[in-house]
Amino acid sequence: MLRVNLIKEKQTSLILGSIIFIFLIPSLIAQEAEIRVEHIGYGQTAQEPRFSIYNTGEVRITNVIISVDGKEYRTITGVSEPRIGFTTTLRLNPGEHLIEVRTPEGAYDSLTITISSAEEKSPITTEETVSTLQENLIWIIIGTLVIIVVMIVWLLMRKPKLEMEESQQPQYS
Repeated sequence: MLRVNLIKEKQTSLILGSIIFIFLIPSLIAQEAEIRVEHIGYGQTAQEPRFSIYNTGEVRITNVIISVDGKEYRTITGVSEPRIGFTTTLRLNPGEHLIEVRTPEGAYDSLTITISSAEEKSPITTEETVSTLQENLIWIIIGTLVIIVVMIVWLLMRKPKLEMEESQQPQYS
């Protein structure tokens, strides 16, 4: 009787262990959605930062939601396959901003960026810059001509020297 109870207990524990294992398999196999956001530069002005958003996980992600300072800024609809990314540009006011990227699948990443309040000025070509470029161009042309003249003179002087060396050698009959 004791032996029968031991066998039943082993069978019961084996069945319970199998059931638990079967229910745990999906969570062991399931892969998480992962995303990464990086600041990669600026658009036409310093108030237009460009970001790359990568699906770094092994599952598809959909509908990427971009939030700025806790407020939803933009939703990019579509599907991103694993190991694929895209870029986007945001228009932000000067100051420090928290950029958050999330998906319905649970992927999340964030970064902090500071936008400068300084306005960008286009380079102005002054007369001084133009005259410096002209002076440099003149010196480049003069230098090139001097090198060419020196090469021609060297070649002309070398040719008679070679002829003299040939005439001074003894001739064998």
